[in-house]
Amino acid sequence: MKKITGASFVGGIIIVIWIFLGGCQVSKTYLLNLNYDPSQTPVFLTGTAKPVTLAVYNFQDARPDRLYLGRRVYRDGLVDFYKPDEGTVEQIFTKSFTKLLEKAGFKVTLVNRYLDPEKENFKDVPGDAAFGGKIEALWVEAKSGVTTTDTEAKMRLQIYWGLPKERTWIRKIIEGSAQESNRPLYQPKHAQAKINDIFKDSLDKLLKDETLLREKLLKD
Repeated sequence: MKKITGASFVGGIIIVIWIFLGGCQVSKTYLLNLNYDPSQTPVFLTGTAKPVTLAVYNFQDARPDRLYLGRRVYRDGLVDFYKPDEGTVEQIFTKSFTKLLEKAGFKVTLVNRYLDPEKENFKDVPGDAAFGGKIEALWVEAKSGVTTTDTEAKMRLQIYWGLPKERTWIRKIIEGSAQESNRPLYQPKHAQAKINDIFKDSLDKLLKDETLLREKLLKD
């Protein structure tokens, strides 16, 4: 009969505990703080006798998965998920764009519905201009190996500016991405940092290089 030593017994106990703990692992959901600071937004409209009233419509979340912001996939197949910590993605976007546009010099009036340029009657726009759009992509994907994690975040927005005087819609696509490789000791805060990187980058592009839009909005 093979003699069982103390070291072998302890080693066996450790293996059993390791297997037990591994079998008990379950998927977790972490809350990420998706936010945008508009304090550095430059004034977009200058030299106007009165502020331009902008009707801001609710932003529509058109992503396949509207509940989550992303996920972390482990090498054993286990998946953790990320959700926003303050309201829905639609609410966060509408609120963020409202603050940004007010900082840029617009007088914002909120319209509690989605904007559909194909159906919207310009007579019903409660302002000098209209603004709205869709979130087509917003996701952070983390893939963990033995010791490190790779992360990729992507965003795609479809934006519409409406000009009632010209009965014209101006469409703009905004895209952003961010990557990080070989991050050790990965935590939810690292996913949060990456998705906020693309969130800020995308919103910063909203009024960038919009010379024609500025001219049209300031035209009597």
